[in-house]
Amino acid sequence: MVEIKTILIFELLGRPPEHLKETLSGLIDKVAKDEGVKIVERKISEPKKVEKAQQDLYTTFAEVGADFRDLKSLMSVAFAYMPSHIEILSPAELNMKNFELNSFMNDLVLKMHQYDELAKSLVIERHILQSKLQEKMNAEQKDMPTETKEKSTVKKGRKKKKSA
Repeated sequence: MVEIKTILIFELLGRPPEHLKETLSGLIDKVAKDEGVKIVERKISEPKKVEKAQQDLYTTFAEVGADFRDLKSLMSVAFAYMPSHIEILSPAELNMKNFELNSFMNDLVLKMHQYDELAKSLVIERHILQSKLQEKMNAEQKDMPTETKEKSTVKKGRKKKKSA
């Protein structure tokens, strides 16, 4: 397969502004160490303050020229580092053999399954934490004096009536 020449855009939001440039530079260095990747150019813009942010937040981006040995290495970088934009400069057309397309598609599906597994485990963990929090709240309410429980019940009843 022919080498794939690209431009990648990476964006960051955070603070302090000096940290953003260091982080982007480190990210690009990490991408450069991936197999099948050659960084040919990098431009990191100066961080700018986000005007409408409630906190002091800054944003910056890097434009990175990168050459990839094959589609698999490009896909690997896309999934691992999630650039905000990928532009393929050359080749104008990609010819693939059946086994290359199979490999590409299986790698894609594998990554999707990994992200799906992560999302499902986070949902389960959230459910477990909510259950534990509810159990703790119920246990604390059982330990309350009867008078406090009655006030709590009256307040809940009022809220129900107002929302009805």
